Amino acid sequence: MKTATKTLMLIAVLAFAAAPTMANPVNVYSQDGPQDPLVIEGPVHELGDGFPANELIESSNRPTDETACDDPGSEPDDPAIPNVLVTMTNLTRVDWHDVHYVADPETGITNFDGWIGNMGATDAQFAFRIDNIGINRPLVSESIIVDNIFQANETWEFIIQDFVNQMGGPPTPFDSLGIAGRSGGWPPSTGSIIAVPEPATMSLLVLGGIGMLVRRRRK
Repeated sequence: MKTATKTLMLIAVLAFAAAPTMANPVNVYSQDGPQDPLVIEGPVHELGDGFPANELIESSNRPTDETACDDPGSEPDDPAIPNVLVTMTNLTRVDWHDVHYVADPETGITNFDGWIGNMGATDAQFAFRIDNIGINRPLVSESIIVDNIFQANETWEFIIQDFVNQMGGPPTPFDSLGIAGRSGGWPPSTGSIIAVPEPATMSLLVLGGIGMLVRRRRK
């Protein structure tokens, strides 16, 4: 029994040591707005261009005539303001769920579900869940499986409706640390991507790190 306990403790310590260091620990709160509910609170990962390997994505954007909200009662799409189609690829080895876009303070959008900010602060900004469910359906395509899970090596396309940045910054890349009021703002970025790791793939990543540590100790 003691041996089993010691083994579990060793695994826990190694897992902590091997777990990928977060590029930027983020603890968030959310407030529901005019469209779909935001059910996200607590620790999340921020994903971004140029981030460490465990939180690395690659993004680009182009104008689009598509709209994210076309149901009655949804926020109207202003025809005078172009919409943006963002393409982003998951370059981590982790699958992610509850993927959200959070605008910087100087960024305006109309397809927002509500507001997301940093826990302990009053800095919530426009935000939406990147999915194809409900009134606000910004997610246009998934390159592997259409399941609202941002899988490893998968590419998503999603709409930011009526994007305006007061500083003249572009929608992508997502390359600054921090979200909402703690984001660096433009430059370098005008918004952030946050998500929650799927437990199965995060476990595989941690176990892989443990294996690397064990091999190093044996050398």
